[in-house]
Amino acid sequence: MMEIDVGAILIGVGLALFVAAAYVWYLWWSMARHIDQLVRDAVADSLVGLDIEFDRDTFFCYDSKSKHFICQGATAAEVRAAFGRRYPDKTAYLAGGDPAAVENFKTELLRLATDENSSSK
Repeated sequence: MMEIDVGAILIGVGLALFVAAAYVWYLWWSMARHIDQLVRDAVADSLVGLDIEFDRDTFFCYDSKSKHFICQGATAAEVRAAFGRRYPDKTAYLAGGDPAAVENFKTELLRLATDENSSSK
């Protein structure tokens, strides 16, 4: 009669399970990378990072990536309106710029949001 080597069978099954688990992990990892890239592309198409500068009572906004001028305004409301006219289908976010100008702009945006909330009630 033939002897069965249980140890070799267990090693073979273990190795097969390891290969299957590695393959499943690879499929999951590549799918997650693909979905992540799709989301990044979709977000990149709809968002514009702004670098804010302030000079002579005017906010100047530049694209944070290309450094091209985008819009300007004396107040956050004017900047928001000018950005909306130039990019009606995009959303801006504060990416950087002069720290004092950014803080001043944030303060104006908060005041603007507060005014809009109180007028909508």
